[in-house]
Amino acid sequence: FSAEFFRELLENAEKSLNDMFVRTYGMLYMQNSEVFQDLFTELKRYYTGGNVNLEEMLNDFWARLLERMFQLINPQYHFTEDYLECVSKYTDQLKPFGDVPRKLKVQVTRAFIAARTFVQGLTVGREVANRVSKVT
Repeated sequence: FSAEFFRELLENAEKSLNDMFVRTYGMLYMQNSEVFQDLFTELKRYYTGGNVNLEEMLNDFWARLLERMFQLINPQYHFTEDYLECVSKYTDQLKPFGDVPRKLKVQVTRAFIAARTFVQGLTVGREVANRVSKVT
């Protein structure tokens, strides 16, 4: 295992999701794909040691997705930023995505904390082994 292995898994997940959404939703997805691209950018940043609060970042993702979908479902209306912000504030009460955000938040947070900690541990172990081999 290496840091590169997990990075490749993340890249493959992003590509698979993107390919599936392009096939399923076509131009509608492509015109709004930055919501998902930003999600993966933040996940990569966290994994590589960036100062990212996973829970907050995932909450922001679901809020952005809701705002975008709300606009797409209601194209006959123009919504102000304040209105869309109000809609996203009630996400927890309205649960437009059911229980998926809560479940994914738990799973993603556990997985990324474990992966980052594991790779950091491997790095420290490699450094210790290198130092010990130089001493002997």
